Amino acid sequence: MLHHEDSTLSDNQLLIIIGEMASLFHELIPIDNTIAVTDKEKFLYYCMGTEAVSAQADIIGKPFPKAGNIPTTLQTGTLQRGIIPKEVYGVAFKSSTLPIKNSNNTTIGTLTLALSLKNQTALQESAENISASAEQLSASTESLASSAMLLSGSVSEVQGQTQEIIKLIEQTNNILDFVNNVASNSRLLGLNAAIEAARAGQYGRGFAVVADEIRKMAENSAKSVNDTKKLLSTINERVNDLMRQVEELTDVAHAQAAATEEMTAGIQSFTESTQIVQQVSQII
Repeated sequence: MLHHEDSTLSDNQLLIIIGEMASLFHELIPIDNTIAVTDKEKFLYYCMGTEAVSAQADIIGKPFPKAGNIPTTLQTGTLQRGIIPKEVYGVAFKSSTLPIKNSNNTTIGTLTLALSLKNQTALQESAENISASAEQLSASTESLASSAMLLSGSVSEVQGQTQEIIKLIEQTNNILDFVNNVASNSRLLGLNAAIEAARAGQYGRGFAVVADEIRKMAENSAKSVNDTKKLLSTINERVNDLMRQVEELTDVAHAQAAATEEMTAGIQSFTESTQIVQQVSQII
């Protein structure tokens, strides 16, 4: 409360002094504000802020509304704070009203400081934006983590497919080695058969035995070739599966890139909202 002990000042003089000081405080406070001084019936001084100027005409000398903090402060002699609705003065604002008391501790008027709600609204909106950005970041992070798990599983499957291909290739090499051995043996048997036939002349019965053996080897070689074709066909299928896995990995990579872009946008929005909150907090 404002209380003056000097008995040489009248109630009216005290209100005048406080009214003159009110204009100084109006300029001193760095945010949009309105300061009003009243006696027990009407407005004596009124330093209007931007919103008050647009919503109110000159009210000095006019009775104050019956609603709001001023009547309550005069009745109780205590400080009153709260949000004054738009219906009272034409614009909503945050108000603090202090009783002015004379040397007899009698309430003779009020001093009111009204602050614009623009900063509070901006702070609330920024807080909401920060919250929304945080939720977006959380969702994007979860999506990115899920994609990473899927990517990891796909990579493991690709590795397994690759191991199978390696084994198949090893089996193919073994069969090809067998075919090479058959070819070598066939050449040797052919050479021996020729020698045997030369010795026996028309009686070269051994040639028939050799020829039969060569026939058997040829059949085995044909079977090995068929086995090789089957293995190559299986390898081809595995390679196709591998290609599909690579395509899925590409899709996952694109999804991760998109999630990363969303996270970047969320972080940018978060940063901008944080800057607004910091600006408002510096002047409140």
